[in-house]
Amino acid sequence: MKIVLTGDKGGVGKTTVAILLAEWLLAQGHKIRLIDTDPNRSLQTWVDKCQELGYPVSSPHADITIVDTAGTSGAGATHISNADLILAPFKPHTGDLEVVIGWFVNLREARQERVVFIPNEWANTKEQRACMKEIEATIAEEGRGKLVSGLFYRPAAYGPLLDGRTGNVFQTTFEGFDQKAKLEVDALFAAVMESALPMAAE
Repeated sequence: MKIVLTGDKGGVGKTTVAILLAEWLLAQGHKIRLIDTDPNRSLQTWVDKCQELGYPVSSPHADITIVDTAGTSGAGATHISNADLILAPFKPHTGDLEVVIGWFVNLREARQERVVFIPNEWANTKEQRACMKEIEATIAEEGRGKLVSGLFYRPAAYGPLLDGRTGNVFQTTFEGFDQKAKLEVDALFAAVMESALPMAAE
């Protein structure tokens, strides 16, 4: 299975979501391969740091490949075209919404069917709830795509992940990454896989 993180809005947490997904899958016993096509190379930097700390996270012999991209053009385009699942993290703010929706409606139908929207830095504000309704309306209008519950704003839990780890965050003690954060991430990716696996099987 190939899972690609993309979307034409930068700074929405694609790499953070990719790392959390990798950790979640590794904790379940999967072997994963991580590919970074973003020029910033944040995901690859994390892979390298973990390797240096004695915690290898990426394997060439994997049952699941996770690809972090800078958007729908450039080096990530080929991966997007043959992705089984397309994860689209976004920040539910009015200023970002036009880009997010514009990106989605311009995708080919076959790719729209593989999209799972993941709201990031959720704070349950009135603006954010309105944005979620607009995403839901767009999905209903297009007849394709999924929206799942996302990640709350937890800089102490998620920010330090980019520094690399000596072990899996679900199996070791990691300051800031408490039980509440673990349950949140577990619920998120359980919903992603539950909603997306039927699409991948089509």
